[in-house]
Amino acid sequence: MSDEYSSQIRQLDQRGRSLESEVSDLESEVSSLKSKVGYVEDLDYELRDIRGDISSVEGDLRSVTDDLGNLDGDVRCHIKETSRDLKRLVARVQALEARSRIADGAPEADFDTVEPLWRDLARTAALGREIRLDLLSAQQRFAHSSSIRALKGAVKERDELRSEVVAAAAVLAATAPQAAEHQKAVLTFESARAHADNQHRRAVKLNGPAQQARAALDEDDALRETKVSLLEESDKAEKELTALLRGCLAEAIRDRSLMPMWFVTVLGPVPPAEKTQEWMDLATEVLAYRVTYQVTDTVVALGPETDDIPGRWEWHDDLTKRLKRW
Repeated sequence: MSDEYSSQIRQLDQRGRSLESEVSDLESEVSSLKSKVGYVEDLDYELRDIRGDISSVEGDLRSVTDDLGNLDGDVRCHIKETSRDLKRLVARVQALEARSRIADGAPEADFDTVEPLWRDLARTAALGREIRLDLLSAQQRFAHSSSIRALKGAVKERDELRSEVVAAAAVLAATAPQAAEHQKAVLTFESARAHADNQHRRAVKLNGPAQQARAALDEDDALRETKVSLLEESDKAEKELTALLRGCLAEAIRDRSLMPMWFVTVLGPVPPAEKTQEWMDLATEVLAYRVTYQVTDTVVALGPETDDIPGRWEWHDDLTKRLKRW
């Protein structure tokens, strides 16, 4: 019995030692985990610090952005004020120059004494502008032509795809299902038929707008045909009037004549050193506008806005926008 108990005691002792070893290993693992947790906690603290720094930097950036926005507004305000001051200064210099030149006996440019020929040419040119109001513009004709081309393109592609479908069907009918050529034809047939159906639906959708575009172009062509002689006379009159007015303006500039107040307020007293050609073209067109609509205002270059006369408002608006650049 004692030997049996001794054996059991030894087994229990071994198990106890084994358990002590396992407990020791667990304690080591726990200790290791604690050290790791502590490291993670340190990283968490560092991460919080970094986030705090980032928030601080973001706040500084927002502050700098706000400052830049305020500075930009101040700069723009200063630019506007400087521009206004510069315009006032230019006006004063021009006024002083005009007084000086008047004192020196400089001639005054007279653009408001309209020759009968000028008036006749202006009337013919204006008739052409009125006719063009009823015609399609170049942009409108291009848009209509694009609609027609889109329909033609869809129909052409549909027909080409349908031809591929027919060719593939012929191969299917002439080859065995197991043949490689037959399998390839199956893929071609399915793909081409699907694309052909899509292009057909697209063509049906485009057909209505294209028909309307064709009708609009045909109507415009017919109207142009009836007005072709008047349009040619109008273009010729406009070119002749432009040449006469440009010559008159060039002569005044050559003689260093004093420009009328209405001229100076929008174009200045003399041509600029840059974009001189553009300035001359615009100045000549302003003269043509005044001759055409008999504007005699001594201060306002284009006179009052009005849409009583067909085409006048559009021309007035276009000139007003272009004069703002000067």
